[in-house]
Amino acid sequence: MINDGKINAQLVIDLIHIARQRPERFDAFVQVSNSGLIARSRNILVKNYLAQTDAPWLLMMDADERLTVPNFDKLIDTAHDKERPVVSALVFAAFFNDDDHLRPIPTIYNEIEGRGLVPLDDYPEDSVIKIDASGTGCLLIHRSVLLKLQEETTAHQGKDWAWFVDGAINGQWFGEDLLFSKRLASLGIPLHCNTGAILAHKKYFWLDNRHHLPFREQALNPEK
Repeated sequence: MINDGKINAQLVIDLIHIARQRPERFDAFVQVSNSGLIARSRNILVKNYLAQTDAPWLLMMDADERLTVPNFDKLIDTAHDKERPVVSALVFAAFFNDDDHLRPIPTIYNEIEGRGLVPLDDYPEDSVIKIDASGTGCLLIHRSVLLKLQEETTAHQGKDWAWFVDGAINGQWFGEDLLFSKRLASLGIPLHCNTGAILAHKKYFWLDNRHHLPFREQALNPEK
């Protein structure tokens, strides 16, 4: 887990429940203080996981989410070291669209010709699906995947920084999460999402009339 010294209290409670109810599935807890460079912090997290534990799976998640026992079980039950070595939960980000309305975006993506990676709004509910990319808010990754990425890294990048990097491809900038997904695809490593494992994501933003306007008409005219 990566954090800036703060972890959402509800997530701490969730982790306690998981450790108590699923002790056989809980190995070690690795946490990294975020330096402000998220790709650097994610690399340090993976390096520490490989060096400090023998656990076959890394569950990497952010500190502003919730992970209930049922959703934890869904991720574990979905994962398979060969068929589904990387599994994402369903996490939503929040961005303002062109109309200045807050838009929840599922951080799972498919590659669409001419459009690039597009959020998968029409995902099937409570299903295990293959996807082209995902955010890194909650990923369950088999150890062999991380070792393979380390083996395939360039000398310039170095073995200790082998997993996450920001950068541009064909003039388009990608964050460390989508470039991680693209590296998986380049090595033929499949990426899946269990859309039934939905993690609540704590967000903070300035609230104003942009959020209210879409609902004002309904509130003033409830009969419509």
